[in-house]
Amino acid sequence: MSIHEIAKRAGVSIATVSYALNNKKKVSKETRELIMSIAEELNYVPNSLAQGLLAKKTNIVGLIVPDLSVPYTLAIIRHLEYYARKNSLYLLLGHTDGHSSTLLSIVDNFINKNVDAVILATGLAFNQEENMHKVISRIQKFKVPLVIMSPLRSLNSHKTNFVIPDLEDGSYQITRYLLDNNLNKMIYFGGYPSDYLTEIRYQGFGKALEESNIPVGPNVFQECGYTFHDGYRAIIRFLEDGNSLPEAIVTINDTVALGVYKGLREKGIRVPDDVSLVGYDDIELQALDFIPLTTVNIPVDEMSKLCIDGLMKCREGKNLTFQYSLKPQIVVRDSVKTRL
Repeated sequence: MSIHEIAKRAGVSIATVSYALNNKKKVSKETRELIMSIAEELNYVPNSLAQGLLAKKTNIVGLIVPDLSVPYTLAIIRHLEYYARKNSLYLLLGHTDGHSSTLLSIVDNFINKNVDAVILATGLAFNQEENMHKVISRIQKFKVPLVIMSPLRSLNSHKTNFVIPDLEDGSYQITRYLLDNNLNKMIYFGGYPSDYLTEIRYQGFGKALEESNIPVGPNVFQECGYTFHDGYRAIIRFLEDGNSLPEAIVTINDTVALGVYKGLREKGIRVPDDVSLVGYDDIELQALDFIPLTTVNIPVDEMSKLCIDGLMKCREGKNLTFQYSLKPQIVVRDSVKTRL
């Protein structure tokens, strides 16, 4: 059913029907009530996409994320969708599956669909920054508002919006917490050295050790990826190779920590009695109800709100660049043997 049929039945112009349906003040109360009654009778549903194209707004925001199996990614999607919906925006999801080669094609599809903005939350699975810079330049070329939610090595070289967590500081805080509990012998599990997000998390870890004059030896970093199975296989390999147990194990994220926990338990090693264990991200998993993991909370909810609020201001035509770097917070549970 079209707007033309409503106009014909009401005996008014198409413009008058449009004003009434969009609650414009140019229509009298009686005429608006008549038009709304006819629209309801005919089960008329406005074509929001067509309306958006006429207004040069689609109310659609393109969101690009990496591996959907990572709980942190799912948390980002959930919180962004909540704040977008509150502002009558809708997310169009693009999933790279960890392949940077697909990123540019997703961006082109978003631009062809006239999205109002693009959010890049490419996360741990993306390490080819040259491609990322091409993507940023392409989005800016078409003057589409952009927000980046993942730290980049040369992020400040682009005059663009970003809402990112200070991942280095989070690692520093959790390592400092272990040191304050006189846990000085540590091993770091997770990630890949080529990934920038691994690099900056590990930098925070190393910074805390250096401040305490504790050398970072060549075997301190145990490369193993980001998943539960990566953590499990890495700790089994570490123990079966005859390495001595450290006082504390620091992991790249909570899922790796859970894998490490499983491997330790199978080997009869208790947390925290025999070794302390900490994670990162503070993910929402039922398994954490049974494993009281001390971790680092990334303020995903606040980041998402700032991101959508900033995009709304861009939609209003305000010429601004918003840039936020939020501090994570330690969440203390019972996986660390406290010696304070």
